[in-house]
Amino acid sequence: MGALVSVVIPVYNVEKYVSDCLNSVTAQTLKDIEIICINDCSTDDSRSVVKSFSDRDSRISLYDNEKNLGLATTRNRGISLAKGKYIYFLDSDDMIEPSALEELYNAAERDSLDAAVFAARFIYEDESMKQQFGTNPAAFRGDYHSILSGKELYKKWMEHWDWMPSQPRFFYRLDFLLKNKIRFIDWMLHEDETFTFDVLMNAEKIRILKEEYFIRRFRASSIMSSVPTMRNVEGCMKILSHVGSFNTDDEKLKKAIGFYKYKIFSDVTRKFKAVRDSGQDVSYTSLAAADDMKDLYDKIKAAADKSCELFACSSYYQVLVTLMIAMTKKIRVDIVLEVHGVETAENLAERLMECLPDTVGYAYVMPDSPEVDPYIQRETAADEKLSELLVQHVDGVMRQKVMRYDRINVFWDLGYLGTYLNIKGIPYTLHEDSLNSYQHIRENRPNYRYIFNDEERIAHKGVVPFGYSPYCEEVHVNEIAGVQVIDGTADSAVTKTGKQTKSDGETVEIRSVLDKLVEEPRQEMMHALSKEDKKIIFDIFLPKDFKAERVDLLILTEPFAVTGRLPSEEAQIKLYKDLIENYADRRVVIKAHPRDTLDYEKLFPEVAVIEKTIPMEVMNFDTNFHADRAITVASSAIYGLEQVDEKIYLGADYLEKYK
Repeated sequence: MGALVSVVIPVYNVEKYVSDCLNSVTAQTLKDIEIICINDCSTDDSRSVVKSFSDRDSRISLYDNEKNLGLATTRNRGISLAKGKYIYFLDSDDMIEPSALEELYNAAERDSLDAAVFAARFIYEDESMKQQFGTNPAAFRGDYHSILSGKELYKKWMEHWDWMPSQPRFFYRLDFLLKNKIRFIDWMLHEDETFTFDVLMNAEKIRILKEEYFIRRFRASSIMSSVPTMRNVEGCMKILSHVGSFNTDDEKLKKAIGFYKYKIFSDVTRKFKAVRDSGQDVSYTSLAAADDMKDLYDKIKAAADKSCELFACSSYYQVLVTLMIAMTKKIRVDIVLEVHGVETAENLAERLMECLPDTVGYAYVMPDSPEVDPYIQRETAADEKLSELLVQHVDGVMRQKVMRYDRINVFWDLGYLGTYLNIKGIPYTLHEDSLNSYQHIRENRPNYRYIFNDEERIAHKGVVPFGYSPYCEEVHVNEIAGVQVIDGTADSAVTKTGKQTKSDGETVEIRSVLDKLVEEPRQEMMHALSKEDKKIIFDIFLPKDFKAERVDLLILTEPFAVTGRLPSEEAQIKLYKDLIENYADRRVVIKAHPRDTLDYEKLFPEVAVIEKTIPMEVMNFDTNFHADRAITVASSAIYGLEQVDEKIYLGADYLEKYK
């Protein structure tokens, strides 16, 4: 009769680490195990180290491959050799906790599991490895308390992007793998991806365990930390081909698989680009892939030929601008949607990747942090505790280094990602939030007026917004004149340079904002979009049953009660009631600000309301929309509307009578 658990350990050039690995396995509290070590033609002393262990412990069997076969094929050989009821794959430079196999065996037996998945902790060979990989989360973001089928777990994992294909975090019943003919694809890198996918598509019972049984070592020479090659690219291509061949009538599962394919495509594009930038051969003939991969290869190459940039958006308008930039400049973008400004972020992220697979590689959703308020982050960079919490929050969502991108773009220095970049000292480009915001900062943002005073700004210890940060390299504005001249006179505050002393005592130069300016007229970008691009954008933001029409008065609101610029919701209601009475003749439409909390449909039942999740400027794409007049107290969105005869901007002073 076989052992209770077979532990399969491929061994290749790990003489420095394999002793730690084998010590962790032989010390298991579960003694009835077999340890299958397969030497994959190591050129160092790894085999001798394993042999010395096998001479002392009869549970260890040492096998030799006749030629180097790679991790995938070697693991397959381990499956064929295994005699245990359960099987566990461990890499020869990693370790497991002493009670791991016993507790996993007991859990699998108790619940009749096909597989169990568990957490990990990390150790680092040196400080550089910790800096590179130290923010990788070891725990799942979602909650998984019950036993699930593999397909249900897969759908949940895609929902939270908790995808975890690493085999040393799985524990399998061997006859489950054999019955479903689940194997690694021979000689493939990223072999864990397809294997895990097959496991989840076939498993009837899987449980997630919170215990950190696996100890992952990060080292400079490992496969995961080395420079990509075309074998990495080919591996990702095989993942896309393998996953794409799976058929299902389950619409939610189909959607989850589509999401996964978008993520892998984005990843392989980055890998292809890294291979090309390192000077390696990227010609198609260097691939071992079949001819039916040619179309996929061409798509990857075309995507890699585009610049890949990251955009952080905290409003629907900013998403609109990001899409216009991506489409007109022919670049590929990843987007971070910050929930505090994008209420329907989850749904919008899915629609962006679904409707624009060649433009949007991946859309992250940045939920609000209970510890760090995105509206009071001015001092965050100077507060060590807040700083650490914000960095953890951003790292936990991004799951990759932002430095991978050709450019990092923010519309608001004080959003989560903007503050993160300033804390980390990472260069970024700022895009003016609204069409002419610099002309109205003094008037409408009294809490930020300190930036117009040289001494106050330079002495400031936190993040300096609106492009004054020393880490902001460029400021893209709708018109340079809006920054050069404020209130009709040259603005000395934006023309002077100075020094800023950070909380750690470091002194950094502050460049003049004027030196950073790049004029990027939004209206010109809008007009440069093709008819097809406009329709795609329109369909992303507007519901299918939306019908545009001609209106007498369009009111653009601002969340004055939420931001404290008015003392109460009652004062804000009175303001908009007066606007309707004083300016409306016939058909009135209210477009609420995304962060506005008032229910205008209930307050003004005679008034039509445009959903606040729609950026108002997208109405320019529908020729049926027209307003005789548009009015606002402080929304700069009014300047981006083209099909409006008269625009009335009342300004911040108008609020005084309602305070």
